[in-house]
Amino acid sequence: MNEFKLQNIHGRYLTNTHLEEFLKTLEPAIFKVDIIGKSVKDKPVYSINFGKGSFRVLLWSQMHGNESTTTKAVLDLMNAMNNKQKDHWLDYFTFCFIPILNPDGAEAYTRVNANAVDLNRDSYDLSQPESKILRKTFDEFKPHLALNMHDQRTIFSAGPEEYPATVSFLAPSYNDECSVNDTRFFAMQLIAGMHEVLKERIPNQIGRFDDAFNINCIGDMFTYLNVPTILFEAGHFQNDYHRDMTRDIISESLCVLLDSIITGSYRKFKLEDYFAIPENEKNFVDIIIENHHTTDEEFKKHKKLPVLFKESLINGQIQFIPVLDFISAPDYKYGHIVLNFSGLEINNEKDIQNLIKEIS
Repeated sequence: MNEFKLQNIHGRYLTNTHLEEFLKTLEPAIFKVDIIGKSVKDKPVYSINFGKGSFRVLLWSQMHGNESTTTKAVLDLMNAMNNKQKDHWLDYFTFCFIPILNPDGAEAYTRVNANAVDLNRDSYDLSQPESKILRKTFDEFKPHLALNMHDQRTIFSAGPEEYPATVSFLAPSYNDECSVNDTRFFAMQLIAGMHEVLKERIPNQIGRFDDAFNINCIGDMFTYLNVPTILFEAGHFQNDYHRDMTRDIISESLCVLLDSIITGSYRKFKLEDYFAIPENEKNFVDIIIENHHTTDEEFKKHKKLPVLFKESLINGQIQFIPVLDFISAPDYKYGHIVLNFSGLEINNEKDIQNLIKEIS
């Protein structure tokens, strides 16, 4: 699908402004674009409907405004269909895609909406306009499959070993016992099918999220409402902080999933194939600093210092600011980057930032 990768949509910052330029390129005979509601700050929330098949797939992305990798991956696939590729999908499926559910959060580059509410914890209360928009679409569209598209932090490993969770999946639970019924099993089979193909490309870098039930989470709610739901989490690939590789892998995942539904190949997978996917653990930080010298009493307690990149929106660009972080992955074992400071003196976070800037 790389030949249809949108070159004018790139980087981590994706807002309605970027999306609207893409929407202008869509063939109206294939794609129907609607404004299905407004955000807290009165920004339009768009939906795109395409396909004429009987199997209905609902997708939504940027429920968390600063999680754009999966949005771009779906747009790439739409670009392929816009160029007369994958016509068999249009015959078999009807899609409804909400590319930016949280346009205020997307513009501000925040996880939460303009009322500081995490929309993925609002599926029961439906206190926010964006949450109500998604539920109304769900109720009216009546999907056979729901795809909940997200990004995950760089702290996650796929299991206990030194492998980043580049892509993670979850078939959410529908009750406190984490039971498996036919609805949830279908999602598990589809995930196992994606895992079988992707593990050849990114061996040991596919994870599975914990399935503890939380009715406030949208995936759990939709599974509870008896619609098979899959959580997609786009994560870190080595040296790919803009997530271009991950974007391609998400596109490939979706291709595998859709084709497996058409062919029925997902049916061969068993429960144990899903649970064989290693569960995510918080084992990584972005940078481990070792062999430093310090006169700071707190720093002296640590042989290695954990640093995470804080993604900051500065003048319309996302910049990665290194910050000392002992909390996000308190039991960290690995660094995506390991820096030997060879006795250089560090007494505060500014020293860390200056030295990393010099090294890079």
